[in-house]
Amino acid sequence: MTIANTETVDALGMDPGSGMALLVITDDMDWSDPVAHLNLLQEKIGVYIGFLQSGQLETNLPKAAGKPVKIGVMQQHEPPNDVIPILDGLGQQLAAMKIGFGYGPLPSGYKQPA
Repeated sequence: MTIANTETVDALGMDPGSGMALLVITDDMDWSDPVAHLNLLQEKIGVYIGFLQSGQLETNLPKAAGKPVKIGVMQQHEPPNDVIPILDGLGQQLAAMKIGFGYGPLPSGYKQPA
C-alpha cells in the first residue's frame, strides 16, 4: 500500500516497546508538490480516524482493544523544512483526539533526490 491509496490502512500491529496499537502509513511520495502531498496525507489520516472510530481496529487486531493508538508515517523522502510545522500541527490535532502521531524515515533511511 502507499499514501496514494487513500481508502485503505497500509499496516497495523502492536508496538512491542510501548504496547500501543500502531497504524502505519507508507509514504513513498516525493515532496515536489507539497500541497498535493499534504492533501493526500490528510485524506489518508481521515480514513485512519474512521477506521478507529468504527471499531475496525479491534475487529482486525483484537489485542489492540483498550490500548493507546498511534498513527505512524514512514516516509521514503525527507519532508522540506517548511512542511515540518504542518506535520507537527497534524500531530497536535490528533493528540486532541487521544491519537498519537509520528513520522520519519523508512528503516533504510530517506531516499536522496537524484
